[in-house]
Amino acid sequence: MKKRNIYSLDNLENVGKASNSANALGDSYANELHNSANELWSSDNGVDNSENSSDNSENDTDNSTIEKNNKSNKQKVKPKSKTQKETEFGGTDREENHKKEEKFVLDLPDMKLLERSVLQSIVGQDEQVRKVITAIYRAKEFESIKANVLIIGNSGTGKTETIKQVAKRLRIPYTEEDATKYTQEGYWGADVVDMIYHLLDKTDWNLKKAENGIIIIDEIDKKAGHDEHDVSGVAVLNSLLKIIEGTTIEIENAKDPFGEDVLQFNTKGLIIIFLGAFKGLEVIRDKRLNRNALGFTKTPTQKEDKQKTRFLKQDLVKYGMPEEFVGRIDTIIEMNKLTKEDLAAILAKSNLSIFKRYRSELKKKGVKLVHSRKLYDIIAEKSLTLDTGARELSNTVNYIFENIVYEVLANPGKYTRCVLSPQIVDDNTKFELS
Repeated sequence: MKKRNIYSLDNLENVGKASNSANALGDSYANELHNSANELWSSDNGVDNSENSSDNSENDTDNSTIEKNNKSNKQKVKPKSKTQKETEFGGTDREENHKKEEKFVLDLPDMKLLERSVLQSIVGQDEQVRKVITAIYRAKEFESIKANVLIIGNSGTGKTETIKQVAKRLRIPYTEEDATKYTQEGYWGADVVDMIYHLLDKTDWNLKKAENGIIIIDEIDKKAGHDEHDVSGVAVLNSLLKIIEGTTIEIENAKDPFGEDVLQFNTKGLIIIFLGAFKGLEVIRDKRLNRNALGFTKTPTQKEDKQKTRFLKQDLVKYGMPEEFVGRIDTIIEMNKLTKEDLAAILAKSNLSIFKRYRSELKKKGVKLVHSRKLYDIIAEKSLTLDTGARELSNTVNYIFENIVYEVLANPGKYTRCVLSPQIVDDNTKFELS
């Protein structure tokens, strides 16, 4: 099979330069590169490479003939255009690869079916799940509308998990970022453009797929302040503007071994979702709602009580977020604080329930788990002692099953039944294996 002609006669001088520069890397590598260049050079002039490799003396004899042919052929070869030269050296091939990558079609399922599916995992946030899904569908269906979402809620309320559950079902690539790790461009620390690199890594550098992905930025409230020159605070929020505004950013292609390929990353299709607890923001909101024009306090009406679930942009500005940043947020969602009933429902019903996972794993080992429904309420109440929402459930449940796991794994096949006492929440020895 004939080898692909990469180097033209006009580029023989470049091949020689490449060979000379390679000598500095070592004789063995230089010889190998030089031989490869000779093979390609000979192929341009109609020389049979197999004959050259089998008879070096014959190759030396034909050198004068090749030089003559070279001169005559060179007069007939027309100068290559820039596009042709890029093709010979692989430049246009990379562009063709990018065009293939741009074939990304997102097949959106029925919104109601998606909502029902997500709510099997996320408990106590029905309205919030619907708002998240609506924001994502709006961004994908209405191409002229950019989606920059802010989700406010305490730790353990399901901010990140809600986004992940929606993204996984829609097969949208996403990256989770911690805002506290980033600083203003040019200073020590991560640059906000690194977020795009992380998203490209998640898509194996599929440009079009990454351009339609989701960037989740947690702890965004930690960047609030009033000092514009704080390189790790407000300055980071200002640096984020180039991502959330819908601009084009030049990104070096990490898949290009020569480091010459630059991708034009369009952020218009990106969905940016900011997360934060915003401790104290409710105080700012309450002051706004509970004062009339004269400054006297008043009793909130039923309508105003309902409005308390909705933060306004002016509240965020008073909190210390830059106006330029807040002005580009189009959706604000406040997560509900989880109650004891919510935590009990997570244990009993959620697909993400760690308690259900323990039951499933024990069943695989041949052990049936037996307990009262009341145990869920006891675990939920115990977990409420710390204000970490659903996260504390994992700590409590892991404590409950610590000794049980040891006994079952240390004595395989010995037990078929495990009965949990309500007191096991405080004393993890309160169980019976039989």
